[in-house]
Amino acid sequence: MKKQMLIYVGIICVGLTFLAIGSKPVVSQTTTSDDPHYEYMDNETCGSCHEEKLHDYQSSMMGKTPNDKVFQQFYAAVNAKGEADGIGFRAFKPKGESDCASCHTPDVVLDAGHELALEDAIKKGSNGISCDYCHTIKDVKVIYNPKTQRYDTRLWKMVTRARGEVKRGPLKDAKSPFHQTKFSPIHTKSEFCAACHNNQEHLLSLDTYDSWKKAFDKGVVKQTCQQCHMPTGGKDRPIAIGGPVRPGSMIHRHFFHGGHNADMVKKAAVMKAKAFSDEHGLTVHVDVTNSGTGHTFPGAATLRNVIVVIDAMDANGKPLKHIGGKKELLPPLAGIGKSARDFGGDVGAMFARPFATKKGKAPTGGFNADHILFDTRIRPQETAHRVFHFSKPDSGHAVARVRLIYRWAFKPLVDKKGWKMDDIVIADQKLEL
Repeated sequence: MKKQMLIYVGIICVGLTFLAIGSKPVVSQTTTSDDPHYEYMDNETCGSCHEEKLHDYQSSMMGKTPNDKVFQQFYAAVNAKGEADGIGFRAFKPKGESDCASCHTPDVVLDAGHELALEDAIKKGSNGISCDYCHTIKDVKVIYNPKTQRYDTRLWKMVTRARGEVKRGPLKDAKSPFHQTKFSPIHTKSEFCAACHNNQEHLLSLDTYDSWKKAFDKGVVKQTCQQCHMPTGGKDRPIAIGGPVRPGSMIHRHFFHGGHNADMVKKAAVMKAKAFSDEHGLTVHVDVTNSGTGHTFPGAATLRNVIVVIDAMDANGKPLKHIGGKKELLPPLAGIGKSARDFGGDVGAMFARPFATKKGKAPTGGFNADHILFDTRIRPQETAHRVFHFSKPDSGHAVARVRLIYRWAFKPLVDKKGWKMDDIVIADQKLEL
């Protein structure tokens, strides 16, 4: 009933915006209190005035959780057909709570004040990471123990809510006829995002905030998470229907683009390759620079990976023999099989941070990770240099093709799960000698 009334009020407000904007809101909740009986509004209610924001959000990965199929299948340890495959959280822990629910169904977890099973959180009616959830957060506290070098990422310890009719955001002069508004400093800071984009298990399974913070404190990175993943721009326009026209430079989009967006990924890094030939053979030098992210490249999620693939051949297209040893070959995580996208064992390099179980099984999630198999991710503004060696062509010139490819998950896992994943080619360079 309450939500219906709010919708009706919102519709009326759209028709009376020019009379209402600037008027005193009719609600009287204090701006600091948290109402434990408050029911979050659904996203469509917010979208009745904030159309652009709702459209952006619904197209985002954040807007799909907790109902994103890939996430649910990895959590439930089933493949794309719904068949149990033993790969995922529920294979490790068949019953009980999980920290997965904390970030995918945060509203219900905070209500409970402890971890919940994701299944139970969904049954309890979680709205996921909804508009109203984010805009009624009062504060986020990052808890780090320098002695143990560990974070406390329990959501109910980090997040302070102020549920109610007051909506919080980054504008100091926002007014609404539908609800009260309040400027919120935390909404302009990366610490807000740390509530979920830092996750301490046995290992720091998500370290996006941690890697950003280290670079930011050194002055290597200047921007916050919001400035990259919620960019401003576009034409001058109202933020809400009937609201005042604001400069596009003040309006943050709510796409939350990241590792699943090709345009965003292609801005993350720059590759430069050179080839040299002498009496010993052909040498290919590759530099990959993390020029466009405020955190590691690839990002923190344990399945993200980037590969350099080198193909070298003579003038007739015959492959040149690789003479550089195993250290110049891609690991099985680059793909095992005979398809054109299986690069395991081919000449190249991988940038990633795969986790392994006690028995050495990789990749795995943070839930049962024992150790890091390797960490070759590139820090912000740093360059990774790799060299590859091939035999000299018998006659004529040589040609080398160098590709930089991003994948949001390791291909062997994708194949076993039956997921659909397109490679994002960041760079494709042809070298001739």
